[in-house]
Amino acid sequence: MIFNTWTFAVFATITVLAYWTVVPRRARPWYLVIVGCIFYAWAVPAYLLLILALAAITYAGGQALLSGDLPAAQRRAILSLAVVAIAGSLVTFKYTKFLALTVNQVAHRSILPIPQIVVPLAISFFTFEFVHVLVDIYQRKISRLALRDFAAFTMFFPTLVAGPIKRFESFAPQLDAIEMPSTEILALNLYRVAIGLVKKVVIADSMSVLTQPILAPGFPYGRADYWIAMLAYSAKIYFDFSGYSDIAIGVAGVLGLRIPENFDRPYWSGNIAVFWRRWHMSLSTWIRDYIFIPLGGSRGGSRVRTAANLFIAMAIAGLWHGAALTFVAWGLWHGLGLAVHRFWDAAVVPHVAFLRKPSFAVGAVSTLATFVFVALGWVLFAATSLPSAVSVYAGMLLP
Repeated sequence: MIFNTWTFAVFATITVLAYWTVVPRRARPWYLVIVGCIFYAWAVPAYLLLILALAAITYAGGQALLSGDLPAAQRRAILSLAVVAIAGSLVTFKYTKFLALTVNQVAHRSILPIPQIVVPLAISFFTFEFVHVLVDIYQRKISRLALRDFAAFTMFFPTLVAGPIKRFESFAPQLDAIEMPSTEILALNLYRVAIGLVKKVVIADSMSVLTQPILAPGFPYGRADYWIAMLAYSAKIYFDFSGYSDIAIGVAGVLGLRIPENFDRPYWSGNIAVFWRRWHMSLSTWIRDYIFIPLGGSRGGSRVRTAANLFIAMAIAGLWHGAALTFVAWGLWHGLGLAVHRFWDAAVVPHVAFLRKPSFAVGAVSTLATFVFVALGWVLFAATSLPSAVSVYAGMLLP
């Protein structure tokens, strides 16, 4: 069920009206579970069993980790088994076809059969949330995993389609204190929903016609067409994704709950590190906390090790978005940008006086350079293949 449809509008309206007028206060978390199951089962009902099965594995694993003083080895084994089961489902459904195609392309013949698998709705989002819960319990950041709270966390329909990726420790406590929003807060959240719809339907969708040179490069497009397409796609992906996030945050607010912000004027960032603190913030913080830092982060002082960790983390971030080499290349592009920025910040800026002192000129150039870097990366993200992306870059840069 997509947010910008009449089906969702009717579903959300009925859900909210019943939530505040008919459903008893104590039953509201369970009501959210029920309507979340209906919402998720709307597209492919069979895959509701998948999310429920993975939720059961997460809940059982979490309870096992919370039960008494288990030996460290046993706790690690429980965490590993549960995470492998959850990550394995993500790999199976989302990447099996990609892996088979890649092997066949490398071998230049059909070695592996190509599976015909329908990717379950939002599997990338709810698997990341499940991993977060397990790891935070293992690290003793979560001390209680009530069934009601976890079920509502899992099936909260505003975030099921495209996030933001929630954190259990900030979401669950709200379920004990759900209150009807004031008229002012209700109006602000409805305004947020309206803004999200305008971003998605009016702005993002209108950019589609201008992005065609990136999607299908070649005749009759010229250099200007490719540059315009790149800028149009940069606008499209921002307004599309941030619009969805606005709708999700607004609907959650109407239900009396808060979920994380996901965007904070990312194209105004002065460098690529700031961009990733403002773009898809719920994903970037997840990648930082559960991939980059566990890999070693920037500890130890080795620039090579830090750069390697950045490349790995961003390659995974790219692959998370889609099962294609173009997404991996996009992730590596940003890994390169982050690594270069760290080197520049540590080895160049301290030795150049005008870079150390904030100024409008330096800030403007930095912001423009960051935007161009990000926009060039969107070509990889949007392209149907790496050769297609190369064709776009050639059309943009060659005479």
